[in-house]
Amino acid sequence: MAGESARDPSPRGRRGLPEIDPALRAAAAASAGGTLVIWWPAFTLGAYDAVFFDAVLAIWAVATAVLLAPLVLRTRGALPWAGWIALALPSVWIVLAVVAPRSHGFRYLHYFEVVLTLVGAPALTWLLSRILLPEYAELPERYRLRAVAVTIAVGVLAFLLGKFNYLFLTCADFDVSGNNTPPGCANGPPFHLL
Repeated sequence: MAGESARDPSPRGRRGLPEIDPALRAAAAASAGGTLVIWWPAFTLGAYDAVFFDAVLAIWAVATAVLLAPLVLRTRGALPWAGWIALALPSVWIVLAVVAPRSHGFRYLHYFEVVLTLVGAPALTWLLSRILLPEYAELPERYRLRAVAVTIAVGVLAFLLGKFNYLFLTCADFDVSGNNTPPGCANGPPFHLL
């Protein structure tokens, strides 16, 4: 029976691979999901002083999918009222943008867009974590808050990387990636591995 653990395919049965703490797994998954949402809008805000529309629309797409899922499945009580409101905010932004276009002097929509993205991303991450990760709801509150704190910290760091992009990127890096060059970028060749 001693050779049985060598044939056990579970993580516990493999040598050198300890079982990952479920609390760590849930907190890390929530943090990773949040940072995937917030890093690009925060970086572009730092580099260009703008949040690009594709980041806002990505948040809209995820929020709308989660908003429509309970409606399509006809489940009652799936989300608290605050969750419905948080998920509807990106759609509210789009309706406002259609009804009051910026070309008619409604520039405040840009600020709403920035707030929606930078505040909405951690809130959406929290809500999605509760829905998609069953282990997340079982975490102690301090772990859940730490996962949100990690998301916010990465957002702040991404903003600073965008603001100080000239320290590690060149204008050519932005050109090669298909982005416009931000003001104040450094001249030089793009980064190449080889």
